[in-house]
Amino acid sequence: MADKRDEGSTGRRVTPERWQRIIRLMDETFEDYLTGMATLRERVVMDLGRKLSDSKVLNARRGGQPLPEERPASAARHARRRGSRHRRS
Repeated sequence: MADKRDEGSTGRRVTPERWQRIIRLMDETFEDYLTGMATLRERVVMDLGRKLSDSKVLNARRGGQPLPEERPASAARHARRRGSRHRRS
């Protein structure tokens, strides 16, 4: 059976101290990632809120039209059923 060193392995073992360093670096990197994502989310929410308030989308009424909850349902929409369309000859 061939020795591991013959297969290109350096034969070097990772010490517990080195593993701890690797894990610490991974933890730090992940913390930086989470901080960056939280910061990005906060910025996106603020930008979206600013854009909505600037455009006044939530408060706008077009030509005095009632809001959807104030508007009566369309009779034509409820009268038509699927498959019962009138076909023109």
